[in-house]
Amino acid sequence: MAIRPQPILIYLVGGSDLDRAAYSSLLRHELGLEVAIHSDFAATAVWDALRKKPQLVLVDADTASGAAIDAINMIPRLTPEARILLISAAVEPVVVRGWSGCRMHGYVIKDGGVPELRMAIEAVLADREYFSVGIRPLLEAGPEGSGVIKLSRRESELLPLLARGLSLRDAASQMAVSYKTAESYRTSLLRKVGARDRVELARFAIRNGIVEP
Repeated sequence: MAIRPQPILIYLVGGSDLDRAAYSSLLRHELGLEVAIHSDFAATAVWDALRKKPQLVLVDADTASGAAIDAINMIPRLTPEARILLISAAVEPVVVRGWSGCRMHGYVIKDGGVPELRMAIEAVLADREYFSVGIRPLLEAGPEGSGVIKLSRRESELLPLLARGLSLRDAASQMAVSYKTAESYRTSLLRKVGARDRVELARFAIRNGIVEP
């Protein structure tokens, strides 16, 4: 099912020719969207693409290179209404923090696959933000931040239990705390890792080697 019934103006900046062809095909056939413009990170190419006033800019970049950062920073200056979604394989704190100075409306990790990319595009086009679990805290830490998400001892105990599929009530029983206390730990845990629900919490735990996939 397409996100919208009509094509929407999108351009993909960065990546190889093969990457661009793959994303164009994916967006067209899986999401019902057309890539109207392709551009690399060269300032003149980005400026020329932005003259088309895109509604959404998909930035494909696995490292926060100077050229990529400069390209992203051009977008709000020239087309402030454009929505910016970064697609990246990077999850390492030191790499993710490199993007912290860039204005963007979403950061989706490539290993989330098509379902997560769909959710991210839908959210960004609906004037919301979408950041894969664990990403927002790293961006908010800034380029000089530690990149370490600090959990309390109890939050660290609760995380693998929920990630393995235990209900909150069963997790509370195993931790020998009340349901209300466990609920407080869960709320804090979700906030700290930037997760919206149990599924994203499990993704975070798998990605960080806390539980086996």
